[in-house]
Amino acid sequence: MIYLDNNSTTRMFDCVVEAMRPFFTEMFANPASAIAQFSGVGKMMGAEKDKLVRALGADAADQFVITSGATESNNLALLGAARANPRRRHIILSSIEHPSVMEVAEHLKAEGYRMDILPISPDGSIRLDALPTLLSAETLLVSVMLANNETGVIQPLGKLARIVKKYDSEILLHTDATQAVGKIPIDLSGELADVDLLSLSAHKFHGPKGLGALFVRDSDCLAPIFHGGGQQNGLRAGTENPAGVVGMVTALTTLQASSAEYKRVEVIRDKLQKRIIEVYPSAFVLGDSAERLPTTLNICLPGLDAEDLVDRMAARGVAISAGSACSYGARKPSYVAFAHGLTYEQAKSCIRLSLSIESTDQETEGFLHLLVQEIGQKSLRT
Repeated sequence: MIYLDNNSTTRMFDCVVEAMRPFFTEMFANPASAIAQFSGVGKMMGAEKDKLVRALGADAADQFVITSGATESNNLALLGAARANPRRRHIILSSIEHPSVMEVAEHLKAEGYRMDILPISPDGSIRLDALPTLLSAETLLVSVMLANNETGVIQPLGKLARIVKKYDSEILLHTDATQAVGKIPIDLSGELADVDLLSLSAHKFHGPKGLGALFVRDSDCLAPIFHGGGQQNGLRAGTENPAGVVGMVTALTTLQASSAEYKRVEVIRDKLQKRIIEVYPSAFVLGDSAERLPTTLNICLPGLDAEDLVDRMAARGVAISAGSACSYGARKPSYVAFAHGLTYEQAKSCIRLSLSIESTDQETEGFLHLLVQEIGQKSLRT
């Protein structure tokens, strides 16, 4: 298989599998039980969370609520904030948020909350100049993702946070950092020191599926959305997952130790972009002029149907996508493409190619060879 769909999910590192194994077969006790505490599982969980603190520049381990992934983290961030502070009933989010933010916001809107959308510029960057006009005394929360899952465009979260907090320090700032964690530096005590809530998901950076976290700077800003136990300072009921925590932290620290490799990945991405445009001269890239993740390329091929191309490539053992994996099968263009100002016909032609630290030139060359066959070209120009 040629795998260029890493924004959907990544392969677990071998070292992650090995690190998790003992917690399935030997140290399998419930982490809240007495035997787990005496056998060291509780101590191990604390040590792993301390590594997470250092990796992301947080202050304390109890600032991380372990969840089932970014979808739960995003739900807890928005719904938990709304329940903790019902007097404020206004939320702002960007036009390119993931469905797990968009749909929660729509749910709150149905409950009577006012919702405003922060637009983006043609290059995919949020319109910071539009933010002050949207803020109000009723604003509860502003949610803007750190890096877009479809285009890879990195948002100026530090600047946005300073605008929000200058207007009203009690407004919460949430960022869905699912695609950014493990790929670019995250410093919650530096550039992101004004971020109150940050979501992440382990399977996006070579960790296990079904495991993520929500960074919560001050636990008083949230109320739980799950009930049935007092785990994690009462913010998330349910038995914690030691194997998953170990896997997530192992994956993240392994990536950070190899972060220089992303320069190589960026070169592969740029070469891939250049070669596709050589083959298909009318092609254009979303977010090309903005700062992007080194792993992501969203390229539009006018005249082609992206969903059809994705299916045809899958039949040949090639994994790519036409947008968020959560929307596969919808057979309609991505709203992210529309937010960039594309027409319907342009938007339906966009494909997403997403690399990882494991991607190689050989893999992308194989993809290009098959792509040329699918779009009716006989050979790549050299």
